[in-house]
Amino acid sequence: MTRYLITGARIADPASDRLYEADLRIADGFIAGIGDLDPSDEEEVIDAHGRLLAPALIDMRAHSATPGGAASAERLSQTASAAASGGIGTLILAPNGACGLSSPEDIDWLDAQALTLPVRVHGAGLVAAKGELNEIGLMLRAGALYLSDGGQPIADSRLVRRALSYAAGFEAWVSLRPEDAHLIAGTVAHESDLSSRLGLPARPGVSERFGVERDTGLAELTGGRLILDRVTTADGIAAARAARQRGLEVAITVPVSHLVFNEVDAGNFDARYRLDPPLRSEEDRLALIDALARGVVDAVVSAHTAVGSVAKANPFADAVPGTTSLHALLPALLTLVETGQLDLLSALRPVTSGPADLLGLAQGRIEEGAPADLILIDPSAPVVLGDGAVRGGAKSAFAGRRLFGKILMSFIEGAIILQP
Repeated sequence: MTRYLITGARIADPASDRLYEADLRIADGFIAGIGDLDPSDEEEVIDAHGRLLAPALIDMRAHSATPGGAASAERLSQTASAAASGGIGTLILAPNGACGLSSPEDIDWLDAQALTLPVRVHGAGLVAAKGELNEIGLMLRAGALYLSDGGQPIADSRLVRRALSYAAGFEAWVSLRPEDAHLIAGTVAHESDLSSRLGLPARPGVSERFGVERDTGLAELTGGRLILDRVTTADGIAAARAARQRGLEVAITVPVSHLVFNEVDAGNFDARYRLDPPLRSEEDRLALIDALARGVVDAVVSAHTAVGSVAKANPFADAVPGTTSLHALLPALLTLVETGQLDLLSALRPVTSGPADLLGLAQGRIEEGAPADLILIDPSAPVVLGDGAVRGGAKSAFAGRRLFGKILMSFIEGAIILQP
């Protein structure tokens, strides 16, 4: 493997809460030295010119083609390439719907596919289907990093209790979308004066608080480890924090889209903004940013779901929810830094050391001996995002949005995978 010496970098390491200037050596796929280093004849020197060097991102929730899953607008290889171009070094695919990544064979298939991909790709296993638990232990043994409800709330509380209890025996995390399944049925927008004027079937924000309270209550009953998946409301954040104060093992993720957009963006019936969960109020958006600043959020996720142009060409209420977002994960967070809403380490932590610590991954940090999964960034460079589409004309809510943060170079296991 080629050895590299990156000189003159401004290193951002959220794991140690440090921002400092240093040189960094890469050898045999690992970080081999940090400090004031002299080059050797065996290594290639890369002058960072004071640009930012950070861990490659870890995205805990994205969707792509999987065995037995719903049809996807892109192949797995295309999703991985999009992740690489977005500075993501580790991509975790979550099941979507009633099937896909629901057996140990599915996890094995994904691991085999990952050997040929430019980034690290792992899977999360579907915890239950058709009212019954799946092969939880075998999926975890095969390498599933956590268990998931498939992105849709499970209405049966007894089934959720069984899932949390069984997974607790393996000390595994269970990711649940916290909402009341009956309150959200048939809804497409956040309940507010705006959705009433637009005549859209709407779900109340309190539905999320109900879901958090039920799921954390069952986690308390079972001793389970709970990931509250894509929390989007101020009430949801408050209820999750209350559960933590009771000493429960509760992690919180938020979708990157809800840090940038609010319900007004969907006000002209633009189906690009048809998301699930729906875009919330501006007060909710600001509450999510505040939770990031306070270190309450463990992970920001792309929730990347490629939806083709045909599926988005329907009226808003009939359009398929989802957006391409791998390309927007880093710029969205760096824009919050550029506009003074977050400091740099608070913005990077939930996409690096936060998910790494949660899932026990070695990457996501800059220290000697850690995997050399790194990105070199110009954090203040303006960028205008496109659709991030790779197949089928997939549409993005971020298309045309002016954000900040340009990726100059990416390393995975010490190899350069992106050098625009």
